[in-house]
Amino acid sequence: MIVAPAELAVAPALLAVDLPVMVAVAVACLPVFFTGARVARWEGLLFLLLYVAYTVYLIRRAGGHAALGDYGAALLLTLPLVALTLAILAWRHWRNDSVDGDA
Repeated sequence: MIVAPAELAVAPALLAVDLPVMVAVAVACLPVFFTGARVARWEGLLFLLLYVAYTVYLIRRAGGHAALGDYGAALLLTLPLVALTLAILAWRHWRNDSVDGDA
């Protein structure tokens, strides 16, 4: 093989939490990128809070905390909701810009 001589072991937590978090953050960033690459204060605060929540999850996972499963489930539920909220707000922004441009 070119990259690795054998199969690479992937931690179950990577597939269960880390990969969905990365995808959700990428999706959540798209509306921000498409609205002129400007981040409003509330969007910045939202991204900061998500970063803190994910960092707390990583610390709990490293320490084997008892509430890790519940916290991870809450984190995975929160990320798609945040991405959906930002997508709706971006759609409203684009719709208002197109209405203002027509007037």
